[in-house]
Amino acid sequence: MSSLAEARTLADVLRSNAKARPHKVAFEAPAGRSVTFLAFNERVNQLNHAVAALGLKKGARVAILSRNCAEYVEVYGLSKSGLIVVPLNWRLAATELTRLLVHSVPELLIVDKEHCALIDGLRESLQCIEHFVRFGAASVGWKSYEELIAAEQTSEPEGCARGSDVLCLIYTSGTTGDPKGVAITHGAALGNCRAAAQMLGLNESDRTMAVMPLFHVGGMWYHLFPSFATGCTTFILATFAPADVYKAFETHRITNVHLVPTMIGELLAHPAAANTDLSWLRLMFYAASSMPADILRRALRTFASCSFVQSYGSTEAGVVTALDPDDHRRASQPSGERLLLSCGRPLTGREVRIVDDSDCVLVGDAVGEIEVRSPDVMQGYWLDDQGTRASFSDGWLKTGDLGYVDAEGYLYIVDRKKDMIVTGGENVFPTEVEGYLYRDHNVLEAAVFGIPDSRWVERVVAAVVLRPGSRISAEELINGLRGHMATYKCPKSIFFVSALPKSAAGKILRKELRSRYGRSMC
Repeated sequence: MSSLAEARTLADVLRSNAKARPHKVAFEAPAGRSVTFLAFNERVNQLNHAVAALGLKKGARVAILSRNCAEYVEVYGLSKSGLIVVPLNWRLAATELTRLLVHSVPELLIVDKEHCALIDGLRESLQCIEHFVRFGAASVGWKSYEELIAAEQTSEPEGCARGSDVLCLIYTSGTTGDPKGVAITHGAALGNCRAAAQMLGLNESDRTMAVMPLFHVGGMWYHLFPSFATGCTTFILATFAPADVYKAFETHRITNVHLVPTMIGELLAHPAAANTDLSWLRLMFYAASSMPADILRRALRTFASCSFVQSYGSTEAGVVTALDPDDHRRASQPSGERLLLSCGRPLTGREVRIVDDSDCVLVGDAVGEIEVRSPDVMQGYWLDDQGTRASFSDGWLKTGDLGYVDAEGYLYIVDRKKDMIVTGGENVFPTEVEGYLYRDHNVLEAAVFGIPDSRWVERVVAAVVLRPGSRISAEELINGLRGHMATYKCPKSIFFVSALPKSAAGKILRKELRSRYGRSMC
């Protein structure tokens, strides 16, 4: 059985890799630690036996709160026994984490050393959790992860999972509302892995960098696991820092990496961009949020020796479209520049349509909600039948994103449906305004959003981070926009900030900006 093509569960991939390439390094870390595919599978088996000894049975949830590390991926291996993994966003506040843990009801929580104190402060609210395990040495109230697995056998566990079983619950980022637990089956996860591996052109000689947070679907299912299943060696960084990324590109001969647009913007602004050897880097994959056209133009110039791939997808929908290297080369020419604003065409087995508020299909360049049909979409929202039903329409998944499809079948994302600003009866799409703000060389980052207004219902405003040393007023920025777009689209106010609030996946949190500045302007 090949690692990915014939796999039905994650267990199939783990066993196949251990057999096909036992002595090849599967994961590396900055401190020089590494583990082979065989040793990795054996550690996963030990973990399954240890957790079975604790009394956890098929269907039980195991939550993990940790920065990126190889052990994080081992925890996903508990799916061999049919356990459901619940990855948690380490940027969430204590009350937010409590709500997710109470909702998912895990019997076991695994935490890195950095977050133990946080969880200790929440124990009274977490009566559902029977076992607390930490990476590193044992301490009061905490079992040691290494001690837990050390005495266990390396044979395959007896429990088994099916392709239709839930593999993990991934909680949405909550950028436009309350987070929901998205139930993803083994079959859907592997289907998305296959689509991603083909889209990225992965082969066994690739050396992947995993720097996206592993609690995020983009970090785990659209890059790391496709690379792992293909037999690539993966270098894991705990968090994103431009200097560390550039160092790894050079010293670890990284061939492909998944980043979000804000990360690419930070790499472009870093001095190492001018003197780092990037000769090994063949592919830069970006997704998770819209890429401002100006940043993409600069990235194509700065990283000219490598190819680019963009994809559109979501936790619920999986990987949907791809703007491939040929598309990017075409977009670098004046005749194809419009493709810089596209996220590509649907991948094999994925269908996309655009509908209005009455669910009528739109054609041409009409903007409406994007709906997706694919065998690899989510099973549904955990313990939320009503929310699940509301997300589907005759087998089509409602994404909550607005966009249109051109005559060649390329999809264009206009904005999140809930981020659209309605001012004086006119619709304003924040990403359009942001695209023009990024044309000003003084602007490093920008976020456009709406706040309540007694006259216009919503007022268009922007939060802007200036480049170091730049001097420009809000009035000058606004005046610079007026020659490019209708007056009602131009921000009425610009707030200069030192940094924009972002999710751990690098998405700008417009919801937080609306809350912050909406209150201050009332």
